[in-house]
Amino acid sequence: MDFATVVSIVSVAFLSSFSHCIGMCGGFLGLQAFFLKDKTQKQTLFFTTLYHLARIFAYVLIGTVFGAFGGIFVISGTSRAFLFFMIGFFLVFIGVALWVRGDLLKFIENDKISKFVTKNAFKLSKKHGILNFVALGFLNGLLPCGVVYYFAAMAIASSSVVNGALIMLLFGLSTLPVMVGFVTFFNLINETFKQIMFKISLIIVILNGIYLTFLGYMANNG
Repeated sequence: MDFATVVSIVSVAFLSSFSHCIGMCGGFLGLQAFFLKDKTQKQTLFFTTLYHLARIFAYVLIGTVFGAFGGIFVISGTSRAFLFFMIGFFLVFIGVALWVRGDLLKFIENDKISKFVTKNAFKLSKKHGILNFVALGFLNGLLPCGVVYYFAAMAIASSSVVNGALIMLLFGLSTLPVMVGFVTFFNLINETFKQIMFKISLIIVILNGIYLTFLGYMANNG
């Protein structure tokens, strides 16, 4: 994985976490706060670390599976070109859906799956065992989200189990500053600033999609 790809992953993940990630995961963070309300500072730090490790582990599993799936297309240059073209088109679609929101985004971020995941998360939050809290973090990572789909698509394009897992790991780590600091400082950030950061991340997503589509087209017609 080259340096430009790493910068792109970190940039999109960090910038999108200011708005979309908090919006998608806000309910989970609320359940997390409810779980931790009677904990000491050290306990809160310990549980919060476990929560986000479980969330990131879910992302890594997704990256591993999708990276392995992408590896199937390395069999021939034509199939790889087709893969790049389709993923590029999908990334543009994701970027536009996240930008305009509305019904298009609801279709992508499946409401039924979200309700199923949230319902089970709520049940877990009522039980204050450590394993339940870790499971809550893991479910957070499985929540349907356009940004997660973007990085899952990148994992497919990487055509590698290792790179797929690494892409999702970088994504998860890059969301940590905002996700961890949500309760402390998120409400202090101007809403306009949040939206600007998110729009910049979407521009990167769309440009990356156009670039992959172009690579796929050139590889197939070169």
